[in-house]
Amino acid sequence: MEKRAKGIELQQAIQKKAQLYKYTLDKYQISVVENMVCLINTMLHRSWFKRPYVKGIYIWGPVGRGKSFILDAFFETAPIKNKRRVHFHHFFRELHQLMNLQAGKKDLMEATLHTQLQNCQLLCFDEFHLHDIGDAMLISRLLNFIFQRGIVLITTSNYPPNDLLANPLYHERFLPAIQLIEKNMKIVSMEGDIDYRCLVGNDVDPFCQGAYVWPGNEEQRIKLSLPERLVSTIDIKVGYRMLSVLSAANGTIHLTFQDLCISPTAVMDYLALSEHYQCWIIEDIPELGQVSSAAQQRFINVVDVLYDQRCQLFLIGCRPLDEKMFDGVELADISRTRSRLSQLKQYGLGFSIA
Repeated sequence: MEKRAKGIELQQAIQKKAQLYKYTLDKYQISVVENMVCLINTMLHRSWFKRPYVKGIYIWGPVGRGKSFILDAFFETAPIKNKRRVHFHHFFRELHQLMNLQAGKKDLMEATLHTQLQNCQLLCFDEFHLHDIGDAMLISRLLNFIFQRGIVLITTSNYPPNDLLANPLYHERFLPAIQLIEKNMKIVSMEGDIDYRCLVGNDVDPFCQGAYVWPGNEEQRIKLSLPERLVSTIDIKVGYRMLSVLSAANGTIHLTFQDLCISPTAVMDYLALSEHYQCWIIEDIPELGQVSSAAQQRFINVVDVLYDQRCQLFLIGCRPLDEKMFDGVELADISRTRSRLSQLKQYGLGFSIA
C-alpha cells in the first residue's frame, strides 16, 4: 500500500508542477503520467533482479507538447535512488570520451556502458533522435545492455520509433534497434494541438533571455551590449581540433555561422564549448534554405545543445526571423528549431520588439 501511495504522490507532484506554470495537463499528458506511475509501481514492487514485462516508455509527439517538461517533472519526483536524466547528445558524447579512455579493453563498449550506468535503475533520455549512422549502429548494443540489466528506460522523441533515422540509405540497418524499442517499451504519443511553449512564460530560462537581431547595426549592438562585428578571428582548441572564433572570453563566445555550421563541426564540439561559455553570439545567420543540408543540421544541433544546456543565445541575421528564413529546408527537425527560436526576443530595424 505504501509503495502504491508513492505512485499517487508522483502523479500529484507532476500535476502540481504544471499548475506552477499555470496550465492543466491535457489528456495526452495525463496518459503519459499514468503510464509513468504504473511503471514506477511495478519497479517498487519487484526485486532488483526481477525484470518488469514493460521495460520502459517511449514518448513521442510534435515539438512543444510538454514531453521534456513531463520527463523532468517525473525524474525530479520519482522515488528511485539510482536514476539518471541526460540529453541524448550528451550521453553519446560521454560514451565516446569514455571509450577513448578505455581503449584496448576487451569488449570496449560493454566496459564503457558498465562505467556509465553502474547501479542505474532508471534512465531518462531526452530528445532521442539520430542522424549519425555511426552512433545509430551503437544503439542496438546500448538498448540490449539497458534491457538485459533491468534498467528502466524512459525517453522522449519528436518521432515514432519507425521514423527514427528515416534516411532510406540507413533506415534498414537501424530496424533491429526499432524492433528492440517496440518489443520492450510502451509507445505513448503526445499529439495534442496546443504548443505549450507559446503559453508558458520562460523568461527565467537563460536561453529565452537571448535574442534574434537583424540586421545587427551599431544602435542595436549598443542597446543590447553586443560586441561589434570583428573581421579578424582567433583559433581556440575544441577537443582535438581548432575552431576559428571572433572572440572567446569571460564566459562568452562570439563566432560566425560560417565557422560554426559551414565548417565540419560536430555535436561533441558544441557540448564541449557549452561547458565553458554560457553566452553565445552567432553572426551572419543566413536564410537557411540557401546553405547545405549538412550546415542546416549543424545549426539545428547547435540550437538543441544550447537549449538543453540553458545557454544564452544571440543570433544576428540578415533578415527577420520569419517563414522565409526556413524556406527550402526539408529536414524534419527544423520544426523543433523554429519552435525554440520563437522563444527568443526579436529586434528589427528601429529596435522594435517583434
